[in-house]
Amino acid sequence: MKKLFVHHPLFRLLSPLFSGALVYLLILLINNTIEDLNTNFFTQELYVCIGLAYIIQEAARIIIVLFNRLRQPNSFWVKSILHLGTTLLITVGLVTLTMYLYFTQVLSYTPNYLELLIFNSIFCAIAVFYVLLYISNQFLHRVNTEKLEKEELARVRMEEDFIAFKRDINPALLMESLEAILVLMKKDADEAESLTEDFASVYRYILSSKKKEIVNIKEELVVLKTFIEVLNRLPFREIKLSIHDLEDTWVVPGSLLYICEGIVRSSISSDLESISVELKEEGNNIVLKYSHEEKLNKTFNISDLKMIVRSYSHFTSDSLEMYQDDAVKTIKLPKIQLG
Repeated sequence: MKKLFVHHPLFRLLSPLFSGALVYLLILLINNTIEDLNTNFFTQELYVCIGLAYIIQEAARIIIVLFNRLRQPNSFWVKSILHLGTTLLITVGLVTLTMYLYFTQVLSYTPNYLELLIFNSIFCAIAVFYVLLYISNQFLHRVNTEKLEKEELARVRMEEDFIAFKRDINPALLMESLEAILVLMKKDADEAESLTEDFASVYRYILSSKKKEIVNIKEELVVLKTFIEVLNRLPFREIKLSIHDLEDTWVVPGSLLYICEGIVRSSISSDLESISVELKEEGNNIVLKYSHEEKLNKTFNISDLKMIVRSYSHFTSDSLEMYQDDAVKTIKLPKIQLG
């Protein structure tokens, strides 16, 4: 938040001049007639009112600084009421003390109740206006902050939706698959048709699963096998997938497909060796292990799975893990249990 204008040196210097003169003018109008203004305006009482205005406004400013640092109470309105009450009490005390000293030490008589009431009423009105300026500024800042937070949240959600949409469409895989189909069409039309069907079934699953938050792992594995067949026809290192018995559990749709694609894209391309991927269950996790031989400029790490990590965080408190040794990289997906 920008610095409040009441703390600006120019405002602190000039504002009491006008407010003090206004107080003195009101007191003259209360005690005299308008015709007496020409003869009674520039007198000692004017400078007393201006000086008292400096004291009151500086006291109110200090109270603003103190309340701005307070953490309690949390309620905006309770804090505002407490702030206003404190300012009024201190203003009444300062005005009463200053006027009593001025009347007794300078004018040599004790001020009566009506005179103190007039001074306190006017200066309290100025103090209230001063505090209301601060409270209104705080309220406006609070409203604007909430609007900015909502706009930022909407922007983040839009970016996440765009990233998710881009991930689902997967333009790189789309182009690579279409190019492979074009090449196969010239060599083997039946093989090209088979690749097209597999490619279409994978994309149907990816796009239709956008309406689902989780799917049964058996449904995911059926598509995963088809997806592996598509990847093996593209210019990547071949994947050999071995699936051990997996109990009936649930996964975020497309998570296993995304992991397998990350594996082949980060592995060095070779026709001589394949990637052995093992998928099994260990306790409360679905474990995926593979022999890694990654590219020098591209490694597969947990930051590549942040969208999946975020998705799993909605369904389980267990975190997705990835670690490796010299030959094997392990990825652990927490099992999602319903009920």
